[in-house]
Amino acid sequence: MQVFLTGATGYIGSVVAEKLQAAGHTVIGLARSNATAARLEERQIIPFIGDLAHPDGLAAAAQQADGIIHTAFIHDFDDWAGAVRADIRVIEAFTQALAGSGKPFIATSDTSVLGDTGLAIANEAYPIAEGFLLAERAKAEQAVLAAAQQTIRSAVLRLPMYIYGRGGGTSYIPMRLQESKEIGITHYVAPGTHQISAVHVDDVAQLYVLALEQAAAGSIFHAATESGISEVAIARAISQVTGTPVEGLAWDAAVAKWGEGIATFFSINNQVSADRAIRELSWQPQAKLSLLDDLAVSGEPALC
Repeated sequence: MQVFLTGATGYIGSVVAEKLQAAGHTVIGLARSNATAARLEERQIIPFIGDLAHPDGLAAAAQQADGIIHTAFIHDFDDWAGAVRADIRVIEAFTQALAGSGKPFIATSDTSVLGDTGLAIANEAYPIAEGFLLAERAKAEQAVLAAAQQTIRSAVLRLPMYIYGRGGGTSYIPMRLQESKEIGITHYVAPGTHQISAVHVDDVAQLYVLALEQAAAGSIFHAATESGISEVAIARAISQVTGTPVEGLAWDAAVAKWGEGIATFFSINNQVSADRAIRELSWQPQAKLSLLDDLAVSGEPALC
């Protein structure tokens, strides 16, 4: 297929592009500038100049492609609702472009829409956490699933709280590694017993390819390979890398430090099962290192 990929220069999207090419697909990557386009061309990706802020301009690329993988998202915790509204506008533009075509449209969400799952390992039937700050993104999910009613093979991949591997990149653990080095202490939201799920970036990228090729219209898949990782364990792993002491923060102090959105992200149980992807898409994760082992080895895992 010829696949239009948003986020082709991002941490996840760049690996998705690699996996698509390995599977024999041609990749058209969204580029915001000529410089970005040049970098895509170096990787044998066909650039398409455009911007998520102007989704109507993406329709031409969507119509020319045989399918779409949408990984780009504005992670603005200060205006999460605004970030979701912007994503919905992009989804609606893609839906209009693909209506009646039967083409695949694989979009991205995350498991924080389920809120605090407690001790449960949640599957795709677990209810959305209505009213929860980070559950706003479920509205974008619904827009993708509604596209299936217009003869589009649309599906959603929900990514877990942490995606790791290959080093580099910018996100939560790299941010906290840098912060730990700068202030000489590693903070976490007390009590730190809440547990999350994770997946290696190579594994999740392969799942995007499988979903593009096989996912049924209107389906949702979780993408996680390990659970039971506590916030305090992550903090201790960071402290080992940076040689700093560990200190728990009360909720108010965590909000003052990171803002409500990120503090919320760091303070909930959020564990999910990917049994459906394994069963229906024959997903076979290959990661040899866990999140904490990867952090210990590389010191700088990249996360989404």
